[in-house]
Amino acid sequence: MVPVDGRTGPPGVSFGVALYTGQQPSARARPHYGDAGVLARASEDAGFDVFWVSEHHGFPDGYLPSPLVLLAALAQATRTIGLGTGVVVGPLCHPVRLAEEASVVDNLSGGRLVLGLGAGYHERELRTFGVEPSQRGGRLDETLEILRLSWEGEPFSWSGTHFELADARVTPTPVRPGGIPVWLGGYAPAALRRAARCADGHLVGRGDPEVVRESAARLRLQLAGRTRPFTFAANVTVLLTDDGGSADAARRGFSYQQAAYERIQAGSDVYAGRVGVTRHGDGDDLALGSIDRYVHVAGSGPAVVEALLGYLDDLRGFDHVHLALRLLFPEDDTPAQVERIALAGRAVLAPLRARLAMVP
Repeated sequence: MVPVDGRTGPPGVSFGVALYTGQQPSARARPHYGDAGVLARASEDAGFDVFWVSEHHGFPDGYLPSPLVLLAALAQATRTIGLGTGVVVGPLCHPVRLAEEASVVDNLSGGRLVLGLGAGYHERELRTFGVEPSQRGGRLDETLEILRLSWEGEPFSWSGTHFELADARVTPTPVRPGGIPVWLGGYAPAALRRAARCADGHLVGRGDPEVVRESAARLRLQLAGRTRPFTFAANVTVLLTDDGGSADAARRGFSYQQAAYERIQAGSDVYAGRVGVTRHGDGDDLALGSIDRYVHVAGSGPAVVEALLGYLDDLRGFDHVHLALRLLFPEDDTPAQVERIALAGRAVLAPLRARLAMVP
């Protein structure tokens, strides 16, 4: 596996598959989370570095609520691919419990976990867990400090605004010295400052090119003088058009998922005002109109390679860059999904790495 932790590995570039959400297609009675193992193994075989899962709560289509539980299963189903949360909603968790569960997954996987964390944004989700929305930033700050102390494996105490701990101890410790790499998600300036101050990386959840460039520019300024390496990561939605019929089915499935997502998120400031969403879908209407406006890169393999090289060019100067490719899949067709992952490996990943190897 290419190092993805932004601390123990050399500077470089890595690529992931994003995001497994387990959303239930209309043809199924319930989510088929077992597909994740098949897709993670296919991603590993195709040469990807990380398989990413996501988290939401209370969605009627079964959107995955327990990413670390699923990653524990995937740790046994795979051998080398990194396993990433994109993201765990940090304020919903007790930090000691989160430290324990993350460490168990890290041990099960032999040190392959990347813990993506976010502050959350949906008031209903936060209140379901008894969290006052105005406290989410402070809770996340304390959680980050407690995670670091927890992974040292020694008893520690903590007295903060949100948590009080006396002689707490977390075992087992993570596999890697220094603990599990933590990448923070978010779009708002406060999220970027938090990532630069106390995380190992930053993950842009929706990789609109202009948002990626702006976030990168802000982070470069805030990372000035920092000695610990840092990873910049972005989710990039990719639609390969090499196999037309399957690509059309993938576009339709993505439109269905996006409409369902916007209905449940209606009224929330989902992207912190950073990606131009000014209204939310009603029925099958989409906030941005056409589903193609949600796709960041579309085209044949060579066209996708050129577009991703453009992203990497915009992200020069970071110790490590990770692009998590959200490969659009046909709805409820696991063999077709596996084939599209394999196609991405052949048509995008292999030639992309060949081009990067030519860069001095």
